[in-house]
Amino acid sequence: MSELTLNYTGIGSLPFKNENAPQKALDFIFNEFESMPFWPQLPHFSCEEDMIFQYTQGIAGLSFEGDKYFLNPESEEFFIQLEELFFDYENVVNANNLSDCEQTLDKYAILPPNSNTLKPFLNELKGKNPDFVKGSITGPFTFSTSITDNEGKCAYYNDILREVCIKTLSLKALWQVKEFKKAAPKARCIIFMDEPSISQVGSCAFLSVESSDVVEMLKIIANDLKKFNALCGVHCCGKTDWEIALCSGVDIVNFDAYFFSQSVANFASVAKKFIENGGIFAFGIVPTVDSEIKKLNIDTLEEKFNNSIKCFTSKGIDKNLLLKHSFITPSCGCGSLDNEGAIKVLKLAHELSLRLKERYGGLL
Repeated sequence: MSELTLNYTGIGSLPFKNENAPQKALDFIFNEFESMPFWPQLPHFSCEEDMIFQYTQGIAGLSFEGDKYFLNPESEEFFIQLEELFFDYENVVNANNLSDCEQTLDKYAILPPNSNTLKPFLNELKGKNPDFVKGSITGPFTFSTSITDNEGKCAYYNDILREVCIKTLSLKALWQVKEFKKAAPKARCIIFMDEPSISQVGSCAFLSVESSDVVEMLKIIANDLKKFNALCGVHCCGKTDWEIALCSGVDIVNFDAYFFSQSVANFASVAKKFIENGGIFAFGIVPTVDSEIKKLNIDTLEEKFNNSIKCFTSKGIDKNLLLKHSFITPSCGCGSLDNEGAIKVLKLAHELSLRLKERYGGLL
């Protein structure tokens, strides 16, 4: 895991939207992120790359009314599809190797138009030799509270639909791992669960949601990924009950370290246990807010990172251990920025990683 220490990668979304956007995104990623390339999402290039709709291919009960989509547990096909999903899931998670269930996993592939970069990403990956390859899914809580049933109710509140969401997302994550390993056999696979909605757990929006239920949802997918030697992370760019992420069984917790380091450090006892048990913090230290990006340079960013580290060491967490168990990302995806801003953010993540390795490499 030493290759991960103070390394860097991106979160996922990029703003490119012209005709050659997929290739432009991949050229940039494979040039700047040689050690840990990530599969990019391009929501402005294709509306099907929306973070919820992108993962709906092959999901049981998916129905459409005009531009509206939802899960319909009352459709004639639903229970046939549900039985198939549960059978496929058991077949995959009980396999010894993902290659043994390739045909089953291919039912849960992420294909055009829901992704216009994943197939060419895999093709380019074959000629590279990275230490890690990063993929992503929308986290099960965010996904199940964003997609509704035929009556407009969040899938999360229907026990069967909640299971459909968890199992489908897990299979889509494992399909990525299978494809990454075929393209780059020596690379360690990392899958992030993007979970912006866990920042709302406990708020009036989700008063009836139990934190323990959210932890269990994340833990199921984390365990499925870890069984096949993939690393699993949770990404949340807001302020939240960090015990949810830290106790979910994931290997990596990715947070907005530019704005919310103290928020995470306030969960010091849980954070310390997470790190001491081998957990890794992905410091989202490069902000993706226009007003901050404009005044940012590498020196101020390094100072911000050091202040972030102090938030944790002041709570009794060992500095060297924390640095060993950390790497660098932007605070969130760059899809909301213009091209110039996104490129600056990602280049700064690269530059900061190099600066920190030079600064702390001898100590670690």
